[in-house]
Amino acid sequence: MPFKLLATLFSSALLATGVAYADEAPELNINKDRVTASGISAGAHMAHQMHIAYSDMFSGVGIVSGGPFNCAENSLVTAMGRCMEKTEEPLPVAEITAEIRTDAEAGKLADPANLEDDRVWLFHGTKDTTIAPEVHNTVEALYAEFIPDEQIHSVSDVEAGHFFPADGQGHACSEMKAPFVGDCGYDAAGELLQYLYPGLDRPGAKPVTGLLEVNLPGADDADLMESAYLYVPVACEGGREACALHLVLHGCGQSAETVGTAFIEQSGYLPWAEANGIVLAFPQVEKSMFAPLNPHACWDWWGYTGDNYRYRDGAQMTVLANWIKGM
Repeated sequence: MPFKLLATLFSSALLATGVAYADEAPELNINKDRVTASGISAGAHMAHQMHIAYSDMFSGVGIVSGGPFNCAENSLVTAMGRCMEKTEEPLPVAEITAEIRTDAEAGKLADPANLEDDRVWLFHGTKDTTIAPEVHNTVEALYAEFIPDEQIHSVSDVEAGHFFPADGQGHACSEMKAPFVGDCGYDAAGELLQYLYPGLDRPGAKPVTGLLEVNLPGADDADLMESAYLYVPVACEGGREACALHLVLHGCGQSAETVGTAFIEQSGYLPWAEANGIVLAFPQVEKSMFAPLNPHACWDWWGYTGDNYRYRDGAQMTVLANWIKGM
């Protein structure tokens, strides 16, 4: 199919969802003390990576089926092995912790002391056969080296596979297909947001209409799509209120280039954001059939954008951090 025709069809699909197009970034008033992140699968690895590298920016994170910082050690083979499958030897939490402290002293990561008052929400479905429970549990063990146990909440008793669990939206919980949002009677987005922001109001009948397509500065140099998405609640429009900001990182196969806005709209984040004045940021990875090979548009947690992928100056890390700082 000719590229121009494909682009036209893709744009039409987005228009059908009611996404508004912003010529320039909307005026926002973000409370910098209430910035958090979450992600699923590769997005979970990336959210964890961002949280560790920029702990001076984030106050909490939600991890849906991910692995620990620098698990891949700059190797796709390692990433697909010990970072996903159960291995004979447990992942070396003590070594990873020591490396984080050393890299922080060298200025490659933020001071991990920033993590002490953060909140962490973890989820791993009982039917998830893509990421082994042992791998996911290492994230909890790693955070326990920096954060008190009472600030870490882990959920591991929900019958869900390797997808984002939702309540009343998505495909059947027994299926594994795009957009990888499963109707499992469990509102993961609501649960993690309530943990990261205690005291939230439950969504009511307010319409969900604030989804914008915006330009993402620097995207081209980081293998990201130039278009990202913001959800701006009515209360946050025009900077009238100081609002929280939550960064949402999709998993492999969930980029807008593949599924449009299906993950964004079906995952359950939007109603909670509208009801509680939380701006949502949805950056998108660009899929590639060429070097670096990334056909499923996964976030870089193994090094395809360069050896410094996990540090503050990593290509994708820098783009996301600058985007948030500019809001």
